[in-house]
Amino acid sequence: MQKFIFTKIDQSTLAEEILEFGPMGCMECEFEGNIPMNYFLVKPDINSEKEYNELKKEIKKQLGFESFTEVGSDLGGLLISVCKCPRCGSEEIFQDV
Repeated sequence: MQKFIFTKIDQSTLAEEILEFGPMGCMECEFEGNIPMNYFLVKPDINSEKEYNELKKEIKKQLGFESFTEVGSDLGGLLISVCKCPRCGSEEIFQDV
């Protein structure tokens, strides 16, 4: 089993292009207020579907999220973002620019 290291990334260190794409609203309860987004750098890189499936399990186990978004970056690993609706707790969040 692959061992993944998750490092929380401060949003102030990310490029503006990354931060432009973000949560717009909850698709479950239609909440459109502030939905906090968290970013994590995952190491090592994912090289196969098997590793990707292991990563999904580890994100659920370590971070408590069923879903995540992969974000392009030059940080030397896989940058992911995760968010939940602060009103209903759903991860079904519409994201856009």
